[in-house]
Amino acid sequence: MRSLMIILTAAAAIFLACSESPSEPVEPQGSAPPFEQYPMRGVVHWSDFFEWDEATTASAARAGLLIFPLERCFSPEAVDIIARLRELNHDIKILGYLGVLHVAELYPDTAYLERSLPWALDYYRLVEDKWAWTTAGDTFSVWPGSIFLDPITERGDGDRELLDGIVDLLEEYNSNWPGAIDGIMHDYFMYQPYVSPYNDNVVGELDLDGNGILIGDDENERDVFLRWQKDYAATIRSRFGRGFIQIANGRVPQEDAELAGYLNGIFYEFFPNMCWGVTDRTGFEKLMENQADGWLTAAHGRTWSILTNNSIEYNNMFCMLSSLLADCFYTELVDNYTFRGWSIDIDAGRPLSGLMIEGNADSILTYRRLFGGGEARISFNPYGGRREWTFIENN
Repeated sequence: MRSLMIILTAAAAIFLACSESPSEPVEPQGSAPPFEQYPMRGVVHWSDFFEWDEATTASAARAGLLIFPLERCFSPEAVDIIARLRELNHDIKILGYLGVLHVAELYPDTAYLERSLPWALDYYRLVEDKWAWTTAGDTFSVWPGSIFLDPITERGDGDRELLDGIVDLLEEYNSNWPGAIDGIMHDYFMYQPYVSPYNDNVVGELDLDGNGILIGDDENERDVFLRWQKDYAATIRSRFGRGFIQIANGRVPQEDAELAGYLNGIFYEFFPNMCWGVTDRTGFEKLMENQADGWLTAAHGRTWSILTNNSIEYNNMFCMLSSLLADCFYTELVDNYTFRGWSIDIDAGRPLSGLMIEGNADSILTYRRLFGGGEARISFNPYGGRREWTFIENN
């Protein structure tokens, strides 16, 4: 078995709240009612807040949707930041990021975690007897630095104890940390576990139900595995109510109607090509299909899908324009999931039209939508690549 370790850096150990920043305070500004400002921004920040100052916090507060690691949301050192974000934007929604069926490797007796990241430690302790093991007796891991959890019992059915334990812990923390989160982001729902190519030290194969048939060859095992994930999302919906936002990464939320019905949004990683390499047009059309009424469930009057990519020059603008056409959120990323501010400064104004489609897929296919400040437009070539993506501002 591989040794389990987390390296706590000095930066993490002296994790600071933004209220200590010397930057000039930013006062809340009069703004349009929620979702009347377009584009609709989202912040995806899967890190600590060590480098955040008042200006960064104010910039993040321009967004309507923020996603932080759940252990950071439930941290004493994030209380002031979250309070400040809500002060600057009363309509902001904050979601905690939690990996589906995996837990971070760490020493469970670390004093720093007890003090600063109690969720990380409590979650680790909750699931430490639920690890998944390979056929060679190795701990199974899909990403470096994490351990996968086994949701299937020795009887071959879904592990309800694991499911209820996670939801119970989430409910306990949500009650004890009022205002910390408005929902959760699941990363990710899957048909079967996928091992990252960056994770090259897992020895053996995976047989979660222990019947001697690997999960890739065992349809019943895959069915139980997927059923557990659907029950997990359904239990959160039942326990926390319709106003608790759930969004999810992965292919399953885009293809499985039952799971999508428990969710309020989809996290589009590497949009528009996603992790399975579809064309720009196919990815965009899948977004529009998923945004149609009835696929996702609305919360607070809308759905909460968000488009992400990690190339600022090329894909962030495409994500922003797609969000205008699809009526969803977008975020700007540079190299990783760390918020560093906004580079796209477009005020589209309120929508003046629905989506307009011109041409056809055999020639040039164009999608347009009119806004008070101009027109969002994306067109595709016959082979599915993007041809034009622009916002034409009014004179």
